[in-house]
Amino acid sequence: MKYYLHRAVASKPKGSKKFKMTEYTIQEFESFKKVLEVYKRDFLLEGDTEQRGFSTEKKIVMRITTTKKKIRARLYKSPLRTFQVLVLNPPTSKYRCCREYLETDPEYGIAQDIFLIFETNYQKACDEFLYEMKKYEDKRNSFFIEIGEDK
Repeated sequence: MKYYLHRAVASKPKGSKKFKMTEYTIQEFESFKKVLEVYKRDFLLEGDTEQRGFSTEKKIVMRITTTKKKIRARLYKSPLRTFQVLVLNPPTSKYRCCREYLETDPEYGIAQDIFLIFETNYQKACDEFLYEMKKYEDKRNSFFIEIGEDK
């Protein structure tokens, strides 16, 4: 089975306040473990919800899939916010492999968020996801499979 890492990047041109899409790449891998290593170069899995580094000039989004079909990335600004967010289209596959991040430390407050890491139509790929992610489970992180309707 092949795995694909979809990576979209938006950068802020000099002298501008708005981001512009600058890159969209799809990389192919032979195993989920290998694609996860590349995913972790930009995103931490151990207790951090943000991309690595704190660059205000670049935004990155990534998703792992079992299909090479391009995912549409877009910049979005909520009417209630002052900043833009880079997002990928909602998943279309049957299985959504997610990470739930929960922070209940009194020092930092309470925070909860769910991140989609991987989408697939194959049960075998979901099993590989859960096997690999088990080592990252702790009091803050849990990983689960969400099953959508058949399309």
